[in-house]
Amino acid sequence: MIETISALLITAMTFSILGVAFESSDIALKQTRSSDDFEWAQFVDLIGSDNLALEFVAGENMVRFYSPTKDKFYRLSCKNNVLRMTGIEAGYMPLLYEVSTFTTKYEDSTLTMRVQMKGHNYICHIVMSKKEMGE
Repeated sequence: MIETISALLITAMTFSILGVAFESSDIALKQTRSSDDFEWAQFVDLIGSDNLALEFVAGENMVRFYSPTKDKFYRLSCKNNVLRMTGIEAGYMPLLYEVSTFTTKYEDSTLTMRVQMKGHNYICHIVMSKKEMGE
């Protein structure tokens, strides 16, 4: 009888420990996803911000922007799984980490960006004027 009760107690403790472990991993996964969503939202806010007022600049094999408020050109590039914005000057600003794919399409005054980051797909559409290089 004592052996049976001991076995039941050990089994109950094992299941309770496993339950706590699964709950902790679920919470960590939700926090990571929430952090990724926040990182994406910050990226979209930066690209579409009125502070920079970015205009799309047509270029081959790269995404370029012009900011009339800063009077500067910027470029988006993905290197070593980091999506970064660079200016004419040296240096860059990392925007998104662990990016496996990054594609853009500019059509009808709308820039569409698709990013796969940490196994999740994100997409945004930003209405943006196009800067003609003769301007």
